[in-house]
Amino acid sequence: MLVRCFRRNNPLRVVELLGANPFITTKGVADKLAIAFTTAQRAIERLERASIVKRVGDAKRDRVYCATALLNILEEPARLKPADNR
Repeated sequence: MLVRCFRRNNPLRVVELLGANPFITTKGVADKLAIAFTTAQRAIERLERASIVKRVGDAKRDRVYCATALLNILEEPARLKPADNR
């Protein structure tokens, strides 16, 4: 039962990595989370099915995935407005 809990949390752990860098690879995820390559691959596939990440490019190996929604937010210019002191 405990093992199943960790397995379900792997996609969430990958999402946490995306906060630091919206681009990931399966090998990078496996190394950073200290999990097997196939476990990282399954977690990324789940995120891909949920439209959280999208594969970038046509590479057969060393595929790069991007959290496009997060990247779009990070690339938006800062919107600063003065404080309303009424």
